[in-house]
Amino acid sequence: MLNKAGYKAYPVLMGKYHGNFFGFDVETLSYDEALAHMGEDDIVVATEFSPYQAFLFPAQTKVLFLQNLVGLRRWLKSDDKKKSYLDLGYDEVMTCSQFCSNFVEKDMEISVTTMTNGIDLNVFLPKPELRVEHRILAMSRKNPHDLALIKRGMAEHGVDIRVVDGLTQDELIKEYQAADIFIATGYPEGFSLPPIEAMACGAVVVGFTGGAGEEFMIHQQTALVADDGDTQSVITHLQMLIKDSILKEQIRTEGLKKAREYGLDKLQINLTAFYQKLSNK
Repeated sequence: MLNKAGYKAYPVLMGKYHGNFFGFDVETLSYDEALAHMGEDDIVVATEFSPYQAFLFPAQTKVLFLQNLVGLRRWLKSDDKKKSYLDLGYDEVMTCSQFCSNFVEKDMEISVTTMTNGIDLNVFLPKPELRVEHRILAMSRKNPHDLALIKRGMAEHGVDIRVVDGLTQDELIKEYQAADIFIATGYPEGFSLPPIEAMACGAVVVGFTGGAGEEFMIHQQTALVADDGDTQSVITHLQMLIKDSILKEQIRTEGLKKAREYGLDKLQINLTAFYQKLSNK
């Protein structure tokens, strides 16, 4: 998106990490190559998982991009645990959801820019002809113990849950499109992409918001929501949807409408404006 907006933007490969760029044609730089290219007028962005990496570069403008509250202070040195990111030396802090921004602003008493995640609605789209009635989809990567309890509870009612992980984006989209219902088991979440992707593909979402998912997982409107970790409520919601097709279709329709608010066009505008502001400083 930054390249599209006219910037020369590069992921910098630190150490042995080679990145996952999800099929995008992205030119990368090694650390030494970045040092050779970078000047004081450039902008360097680091994440909460490596909050000191930005200071390895000569750029004067430094941005901390926080993706999940789990890492808010976790990776700070002991002497820095009570500091804000601005105290640490960053010029701007950006998060991927309003939920994260509100928390960071309150915790660190600083101003934060929200860059709400978006999805490509040209590929995450419904195909009703592929949908299998009562097929329930889940991912195993987050909170597998909770998912195991939900699976066991539904098995007692003769309902199987299809669990996937490690798929390519194209494979995952096909799974979303074939699913009648998607279980969100992630918490805490910085934004919670899987449920909004599933909504966009026409699946009815049930489960945990992880906090950040609250902005699009609206109980009994766009989703059926349970408190994080409340597996019994998830089981109850799933049983309700299997029995009540009218409710299920109402939630599917509203979920699709909500998902369409999260296209990449809005993210492109906001991202471009953010870096334009930094470039004009």
